[in-house]
Amino acid sequence: MLDFFKKSRPVDLKTKRENFLKSFLNDSNHRWINEDRLIRRGVSLLIEALEERHLDFFTKHPTYLIPCQAHLSCAIGRTQNHHLILVFPELMQILRSASSIHGVAILAHELGHIFYQHTENKIDTLQAQIEADDFAFELGFGEELQEILLDHVYSVDCRVRISKLTSKLISQKNS
Repeated sequence: MLDFFKKSRPVDLKTKRENFLKSFLNDSNHRWINEDRLIRRGVSLLIEALEERHLDFFTKHPTYLIPCQAHLSCAIGRTQNHHLILVFPELMQILRSASSIHGVAILAHELGHIFYQHTENKIDTLQAQIEADDFAFELGFGEELQEILLDHVYSVDCRVRISKLTSKLISQKNS
């Protein structure tokens, strides 16, 4: 009878995060993350920023970070029962750098695409980018993401995204 009460007790958010992080890092797909303490630190920072509703979502929708060759990163929608975020060498380099928090912001943005299920919902590309930016902003990585986007001001879409993020950041500072 005591076992029933022990099992039905709610788990606090800190424990839930710790369990999620442990499970995430122990997955064989993430062995490469554990092999690099700086990348592991960035991934840990990202998971520490997730709210309970995010942890619940990503527990039900397994998401794997997969190292690949290309530019920064890319979220891929559901493939079978899981999601993928492709992590390219440039992002790995950012995660290993003194400004690793910028890499965490990029990963937060990619998690936003998965959390909002953009590939399943087939929404406008710019709207999907803005929603993923909002996800990163809500996790506390708005300024870092804005700094990344400022490196791409030649793109009209990036200028729109910068404008939206700047507006949110100003509102946040004024409140």
